Amino acid sequence: MVDSVVTKEQIIAELQQLAQEQGRVPRRSMYNHFEKARQLFGSWPDALKAAGLENEPKRFFKEEYLIAEVKRISVELGRPPVSGPREFPLYMSVMEYYDSWDAFLERAGLTKFASEADGVEIKEKLILDILEMERIIRRFPIMSEFKDYRLVRYYFGSWKNFKVACEAKKQEISSK
Repeated sequence: MVDSVVTKEQIIAELQQLAQEQGRVPRRSMYNHFEKARQLFGSWPDALKAAGLENEPKRFFKEEYLIAEVKRISVELGRPPVSGPREFPLYMSVMEYYDSWDAFLERAGLTKFASEADGVEIKEKLILDILEMERIIRRFPIMSEFKDYRLVRYYFGSWKNFKVACEAKKQEISSK
């Protein structure tokens, strides 16, 4: 597969667009063609200079950009990211605007935990997956053994609540 050709002009236009969208000089970690920019311009600062961004003050990301990013990542994960840079790389920028992660999620129209009615099919799948795992290893798995434990936390609120739901499902299955 041949990579598309990335030109200096394209990099300049993209850097300027990112600066406009984000409200700050783009970070190299947030730019897909960083290595190519460095290669074509000699350095990252020189690429920024060519785009007319070298003297721009280093500002925080725009609030709208942070909200758009958390919504995008929520779609990718199937749930809002948990607080911290592991799932949301711009976490520290969020904390410049908000007192808490929960307040930021609320502003973005997201919630830390799903409502009771949300994700009925997903909850059912999580329960059936863990019950199958339990059948195989002959004991109920601990949280760290279950790859979807963050989905469990989102949809059930806690591992304990999830275990209760699993027990209820086992009772339902055994009574059939």
